[in-house]
Amino acid sequence: MPYDAAMLAAVCREVNEMRGARCEKVYGMSAEEIAVVLRGRGEGRRLYINAGSSNPRMCFEDADAENPTTPPSFCMMLRKHIGGAVFAGAEQLGSERAARLTFDTRDEMGFPCKRYLIVEIMNKYSNIILCRDGDKIVAAARPVDFTTSRLRQVLPGMTYEAPPKQDKTDILSADKDTLFRDAVEAGDIPADKFLICTYAGLSPLLCREIAYRAGGAADAATSSCDGGRLWRAFSEVQEIISGGEPQRLTLVYDTNGRPLEFSVLDILEYGEGYEKKYFDSPSSLIMEFYRERGRVDRVSQRGHDVVKLVAAARRRIERKLEKLSEEMERAGEGDEYKRMGDIINSNLHLLSRGMTEAVLVDYYDPDCKTVGVTLDPRLSPADNAQHYYKKYAKCKTSRVMTAEQIKLAEAELDYIATVEDALSRADGDAAIDELRAELSAAGYAKAVKQSVKGRMKSQPQKPDKYVTSGGYTVLCGKNNLQNDALTMKTAEGCDWWFHVKGAAGSHTVMITPHGEEPSELDFTEAAMIAAVNSSVSSGENVPVDYTQVKNIKKPSGSKPGFVTYKTNWTAYVTPDRTRVDAMRVKK
Repeated sequence: MPYDAAMLAAVCREVNEMRGARCEKVYGMSAEEIAVVLRGRGEGRRLYINAGSSNPRMCFEDADAENPTTPPSFCMMLRKHIGGAVFAGAEQLGSERAARLTFDTRDEMGFPCKRYLIVEIMNKYSNIILCRDGDKIVAAARPVDFTTSRLRQVLPGMTYEAPPKQDKTDILSADKDTLFRDAVEAGDIPADKFLICTYAGLSPLLCREIAYRAGGAADAATSSCDGGRLWRAFSEVQEIISGGEPQRLTLVYDTNGRPLEFSVLDILEYGEGYEKKYFDSPSSLIMEFYRERGRVDRVSQRGHDVVKLVAAARRRIERKLEKLSEEMERAGEGDEYKRMGDIINSNLHLLSRGMTEAVLVDYYDPDCKTVGVTLDPRLSPADNAQHYYKKYAKCKTSRVMTAEQIKLAEAELDYIATVEDALSRADGDAAIDELRAELSAAGYAKAVKQSVKGRMKSQPQKPDKYVTSGGYTVLCGKNNLQNDALTMKTAEGCDWWFHVKGAAGSHTVMITPHGEEPSELDFTEAAMIAAVNSSVSSGENVPVDYTQVKNIKKPSGSKPGFVTYKTNWTAYVTPDRTRVDAMRVKK
């Protein structure tokens, strides 16, 4: 995992900047997620700790997360023992992905004592453990008994023991001679494989990076690595894990613009097409990486019913469109039926009742070629012509009705795309609940699921708020119901409305008091906000339509979020999420 021992060392270094701060509050977002608010020297920072199996981590976070109405029992225990305590510092436990946070407080009798919060970031074995003096376990986010592990139990009353050591050498104990000797003993194998199998505290990414720096390729063999460069890269990682300053906090994005890897080193192994971004603090780097991944996980877990409902609706509409397309093709045969009727009428003198087929002259053809015509022997020649005309009329009617059904199905598919876009940017239970309500109102669900006890409190959400360089407020809806309310009720006629062209996205409104004319930069920033909050946020030169709100119309009976407009201009912007986030007004 990207969050390795070196990254944890960098985080501990950053967390220690808050030594002497008081633990003001403790929040529990779930049984495995907590946030400790530390306040000191006039500054308050929120330390987020996640012991989940998918994205475990510890870092400072900026935004406040939603909190459940009923805190988990582990959170209540933390409030009792470290609420109001003074943070004394954080230390990494050797080269492991585990850290000990120390708090100075007082016991039930009022005597000074210490409490320890041990954070283990080890994928599915991650945990948060509260200990008292003597490393006696008070509580754990994820208790471990004999049925779960025979090697180590984590239960209240037991003495805390570090995770079992792997059959590897501690990276901090290795020197230059040890490294070279181990490399020779390992044989001519890929250097990254040698490193990860020999030393504890290294992630696959760091091993590949060390191999790249020493041998010129991420899969370079030990025999092709330069000894001096190998030791230099290896010792740089050692220094960071032992508490040194990170070399360069780097985040790599894949070719689709999604966060791929992060590290305390400048990642050099990736070639062209991979964008890199550098950060000043490990927490800002970690938040950027896990924001998208964590949001997707929350939506898939807590909004599973909505995801399933929307996916089923899309499949149903797509199947309907396929059938309608086939029906339209069949309806296209109507012109041939009319042609057959005309040919029969023009050759009535050659036909008689009882004929099953005839070869007749096609007077519509410039060369007057003959064609074969199938006839019903029970009908007269004139009735045969009328039979073909009736089939033509039926196809003509079917074509008109099918075209209308296709139009309605495509409009419904466009609406589903807007819901999928809103769902892709949902940032909590409240946003998901609003989507449930929207789908229910639109007839896609019989009833809105009620929040069960212990789930996050679902309050009515407000549009996201931004402020441009010129000081203009920009509001951005999170779903179609918010879009309608923002555009048709909140905004004034002189305000400016933005929306990506030909794609799903949020309604974005720039408030212009008294009809003021914003600068070109303000228009560009508002268009960029609309582009970032859309389904094409990873594109370049994204077209964004903008017009004044007075030009926006909502047809009667249309789907939520659907509006029409004629008078508009189009701006082309490249979405810059970092720039847009800087304009966002924090909650």
